[in-house]
Amino acid sequence: MLSSRLRLAALLAVLPALAGCGSVVSAQETTGNQLTVYSSLPLQGPSAPIARQIEGGEKLALSQAGGHAGPFKVSYVSLGDVNPVNGQPSPGESSAAAAQAAKDTSTIAFLGDYGSEATAISLPITNEAGILQVSPFSPYVGLTSSEYAGQDEPQRFYLSGKRNFTRLAPGDQAQAEAQARLMRSLGLSSVYVLDDQGPFESPLANLVAKDAAKEGVKVVGHDSVGLAAEANYAGELEKILASHAQGVFLAAGAGPGAVNLWQRLHAASPRLVLLGSNSLANDSFTAELGAAGAVTYLTTPLLGESLYPPSARRVLTEYTRTFHSEAGPWVLYGYEAMDGVLDAIRRAGPLGNNRPDVIRSYFATRDRDSVIGRYSVMPNGETTLSTYGVDVVKAGRPVFSRAIDTGSPAGPAG
Repeated sequence: MLSSRLRLAALLAVLPALAGCGSVVSAQETTGNQLTVYSSLPLQGPSAPIARQIEGGEKLALSQAGGHAGPFKVSYVSLGDVNPVNGQPSPGESSAAAAQAAKDTSTIAFLGDYGSEATAISLPITNEAGILQVSPFSPYVGLTSSEYAGQDEPQRFYLSGKRNFTRLAPGDQAQAEAQARLMRSLGLSSVYVLDDQGPFESPLANLVAKDAAKEGVKVVGHDSVGLAAEANYAGELEKILASHAQGVFLAAGAGPGAVNLWQRLHAASPRLVLLGSNSLANDSFTAELGAAGAVTYLTTPLLGESLYPPSARRVLTEYTRTFHSEAGPWVLYGYEAMDGVLDAIRRAGPLGNNRPDVIRSYFATRDRDSVIGRYSVMPNGETTLSTYGVDVVKAGRPVFSRAIDTGSPAGPAG
């Protein structure tokens, strides 16, 4: 069986063919007075609760705008990007959602995807069609930068040679810096870095190792390990203990294998500080940690509610009133994805129905006061937002503990 990295490489190799299937609207075409914003999110499976909040935030922003942006009427289409049966990532669903948007002559923007794996599939398709793509998250470094990225990245995602993608939450460059500063704040002088061999996790581990060294935290080892629910990790544990590391950082997807490794690390050395990437900051992982939860720190793009602007609290209150469900911070990122696009259309004036002009308008965003904070959009698609959160584990759940402002958003690269 191919490794996840090889599967991704094989898939990306055929992306030009996927993007070219069927009739794709020219990037230069105007779209009339009726515009459509597409959304693509994991509406089934383990990420569905997050996706529903993002989707609700998008709908709320459009509703509050009266379904218009300047003189243009704006419609909304929500699509799924995962296997609808099991909720697992599906390249076919991701490419189908992007292709549907690309073929629609009224499409002006594509909101999504949430996960980097899905965005790696959809982005070449929207780029070829010249459609603005705004993701609430998708932190993978290779989507915007060449630093520790895969071969020919980020260029392979931009078939037109022009950037059309922005993510709202800070990417893995900021997460890595936050992890390194967290290590220093916890008094760690040495750390062992691990990753699960995944194509989107290994680059993050490399970034963390680099930034930890810059912060004066010695990296005493760095391994890629296959995670399995029944593995005993005896050899890996022996190396970590022999290194006398004070902490272990793991970049991995949540699952039984990650839980098993976490528990064995804690059993082997209860004093080890265990640090994890944002993929682990969810109930399904933390609920299984037991005693290891007391020494666990997980980075997350989400901050405490009080750290967002006052307008954020108004949006969260309105979301609860409208949808009769609990509103979390992901609502704000969905809301801003839509609201930022509507603002770009308005600022493009009479050319707000022209895809290239809307992309230029969006990338010209400067000092925008939004529900997720004030930010500008940089040429590589990153924003100037640079604060990352840290969760601790209480009663089996990840709970916001502190914010770390890295102060240095990722500038143009690649």
